[in-house]
Amino acid sequence: MESTEILKRVSKTTLQSPRLWGSMSVNQMLTHVADQIRICLGELPSKPRGNWLTRKIVGWIAVNVPLQMPKNMKTIAELDPNKKYMTQPTDFQKDFDTLIASYNKMLNLPDSHQFEHPVFGQLSKKDVIKLTNIHLDHHLRQFGV
Repeated sequence: MESTEILKRVSKTTLQSPRLWGSMSVNQMLTHVADQIRICLGELPSKPRGNWLTRKIVGWIAVNVPLQMPKNMKTIAELDPNKKYMTQPTDFQKDFDTLIASYNKMLNLPDSHQFEHPVFGQLSKKDVIKLTNIHLDHHLRQFGV
């Protein structure tokens, strides 16, 4: 999934985008995904949760096997809209702009940049973009985009 395609789909998101499953509002989804990117960028703290299995096997599968994320999948506390850690939404345009800015910042880092993922450990820029696009695709489908 290409980043240009993902950005086109994100740009079609509106405050009226219908939620097809789950409990997040569209604003919560925007801040949820922006926070995921900001964690990978090292801008937000996140407790490491990975172990050998998630860092070596599950991470490899998540990046290399073309699977969709399942509906209603549990998230980490830092990305849970019902917990105090996730950035709380403000207004749609501001939340949208924050997501786009974070996404573009990730895209514009040098290709040699290494990211620290709380579950999968150290990842390349290419792998973080791929995981972010899978995550965004999941939530864009959640809102019919």
